[in-house]
Amino acid sequence: MCRKRKVALTVCLTVCLILALAFTFGSFLSKAKNKAPEVTYYKYYTSIEIQPGDTLWDLADEFLEYYESKEVYIQEVSQLNSIKDGKIISGQTLIMPYYSTEYKL
Repeated sequence: MCRKRKVALTVCLTVCLILALAFTFGSFLSKAKNKAPEVTYYKYYTSIEIQPGDTLWDLADEFLEYYESKEVYIQEVSQLNSIKDGKIISGQTLIMPYYSTEYKL
């Protein structure tokens, strides 16, 4: 009788262990399936001609996406174009950085 109990207990514990492992691995698999795909952003540069009335602040609104702030973006534009006082002139050409998820050659 004691041997039958040991066998039954061993079988029960084995089944519980298998079920616990199945739930654990199943939850890992479902988390992996539900994970959103990573998006890659590529940095590009374009040149624009300044129009009458344009300001760095207005231009930043057009190209700002994926920068931490407008100030950071304007600082980068100023460095790229050697702008020291923040003033731009109509007809001037500026290099403007921007990010895109599209890979361009």
